[in-house]
Amino acid sequence: MDDIRTKSIGVLLGSLQDEYVTENFPDANIIRIDHSSDLAMSLQQGQCEAILLDNVTSSYLMKENDNFAFLDDSVTQNTFAVGFQYDKKFLQEKFNQFLKEIKSNGLYEEIYDRWIVNSATSIMPEIENRGEKGVIHMGTTGESIPFSFVKDNIVVGFDIELMYRFAAYMNMKLDIKIFNFGGMLAALISNKIDLGANSIMVTEERAKQILFSDGYFTTTSGMLALKSNLVDQDVDKAGKKSFLVKVKESFQNNIIREKRYILIFDGLKVTFIITVLAALFGTILGGFICSLRMSRRKSLRLIGKGYIAFFRGIPQVVFLMLMFYVIMAPFKTDGVTVAVISFAMYFSAYVSEMFRTSIEGIRKGQTEASLAMGFSKFRTFVYIILPQAVQRVLPVYKGEFISLVKITAIVGYIAVLDLTKASDIIRSRTFDAFFPLIMVAVLYFLLAWILTLILDYIQIKTAPKRNI
Repeated sequence: MDDIRTKSIGVLLGSLQDEYVTENFPDANIIRIDHSSDLAMSLQQGQCEAILLDNVTSSYLMKENDNFAFLDDSVTQNTFAVGFQYDKKFLQEKFNQFLKEIKSNGLYEEIYDRWIVNSATSIMPEIENRGEKGVIHMGTTGESIPFSFVKDNIVVGFDIELMYRFAAYMNMKLDIKIFNFGGMLAALISNKIDLGANSIMVTEERAKQILFSDGYFTTTSGMLALKSNLVDQDVDKAGKKSFLVKVKESFQNNIIREKRYILIFDGLKVTFIITVLAALFGTILGGFICSLRMSRRKSLRLIGKGYIAFFRGIPQVVFLMLMFYVIMAPFKTDGVTVAVISFAMYFSAYVSEMFRTSIEGIRKGQTEASLAMGFSKFRTFVYIILPQAVQRVLPVYKGEFISLVKITAIVGYIAVLDLTKASDIIRSRTFDAFFPLIMVAVLYFLLAWILTLILDYIQIKTAPKRNI
């Protein structure tokens, strides 16, 4: 352990392991990561020399990668608990009562054996639940084997079965929403969900904002490193696989196994829907903002300028999270709707300036000549100004539209299962650092290319020379 005191150590962000390493390894370079799967990949890729992780997850990682080994398998002790909103104390008390009952009647041991002892072959059991007394909204990541992970395109695991059985105990339906870990805690605090269950470690900082249940699982954390970096460990030196064999295995593991292509297809569909709707509403809103910006009234021009300045000055990811966790939180709006509204507003700020510069670039003499010929101002705009403005704006509009396609990759922050989030879930199962990301990059490229072709077609169709 002394050998890594000045090395790079990976920990889960905000966890007890984070606190332990910060206090006991002051000279180390601490790398803080949201998910255990990404933590494992950072070790595998050499981005850190060791990682501190709970032993249940570590044992699973060592089964998947025989180059992982413990430096020390008992560094700290961890207790996992369910997090509740502070105004859901009755739910917390019911859960504590439920936990005592299943520990006394043997059901807890059954769940433990299914997911901790036999996680590789476990199947979620059928749990009878009429759900007559409402809905429990639960947050999880779906990326923490064996507590919460996606198998055969559904979320399963120790925590998930525990929550399904608790919902049945309460005679309430369970609605599961997938977040990243930080987003789950934020959703809990902002009243977007009733409880969070995802092997959450109890810390003093978290306890100030979240009401924790009694601990439902206790384990130790161990320090993992690569065998190839340890002098006293034997490393399997079997022959390397060819590039084509690796690609074939990656395709099988990441796409075919457990029908993971369905996750990719669903994520692509959500990305497409968000992009198209945000572009449509953003273009309409952009036209309105443009009219404010070009108004003869100073007050309206100032409103338009302020709107544009605001969205130019705030990062999109920050605005998206503000919309979901703060502004729209009281309305229980789903993530896709919030994403469409947020991206539309952001897109409109840039589109409005494109419209304005295109319109102002048309010589005023054309407007004056049209009015002199008896055209109204409205007919002049529709038949004289607008066609020319569209032709001028389309080249720059296409660039902004493609940027919109790419920026949708951040919607995973607000519990939307888009293309990028789908790849994160797959990586959390396969621990493949490259194939899912490369696959998603190719899909984004193809989506952007197809949408660009559509805009090119519109540009050609509206070209004045076609009408000569």
